[in-house]
Amino acid sequence: MRSLLSLLLLSIASVNLMAQTQPSNEIALDYTYVHTNAPPGGCGCFSMNGGSGSYAYHLGPQFAAVIEVGAVHASKIDASALDLTLTSYLAGPRFFYRRPHARFVPYGQILLGAVRATGGLAPANSGGASSSTVFGSTLGGGVEFNISRTITLRVAQVDYFVTTFDNKVDDHQNNLRISTGAAYHFGKR
Repeated sequence: MRSLLSLLLLSIASVNLMAQTQPSNEIALDYTYVHTNAPPGGCGCFSMNGGSGSYAYHLGPQFAAVIEVGAVHASKIDASALDLTLTSYLAGPRFFYRRPHARFVPYGQILLGAVRATGGLAPANSGGASSSTVFGSTLGGGVEFNISRTITLRVAQVDYFVTTFDNKVDDHQNNLRISTGAAYHFGKR
């Protein structure tokens, strides 16, 4: 079974590599919004804003390997003097659904990695900061709009963003992440 799966993956990859007619690299910058439910039970939800940058290497017209670094921040959470910054370091596959001559291209992705939380009292209250790094992942997708062969707009990307910070209950946070931005494609194989 394992060798059959390996053979299937190798066949798909070789067909994709032979059929590639597009740029093979992509650099993107995005605005990122996160709606988080950090307190367990109920929703003591709050919003965070920031951005992300990513590099994607296209292995074919339908598949890319992605590395993404992002940071979002919230100040005065729940009317307190606490602030929080989440920095994510994620990587994984992105799958595209491309049709000939289509300007809108939907995609899905699964990214895994680490998320670092840094927070404490706002600087005006001169409190100490604390930090923690845990496993994090995203599952989602979006739609790109091809302006030209080299410039793409990310119309919207919506992800289920999971973090595993210690919360004394289940060490699991379910977050919604929404991004929009632009990508530059370069290099040909």
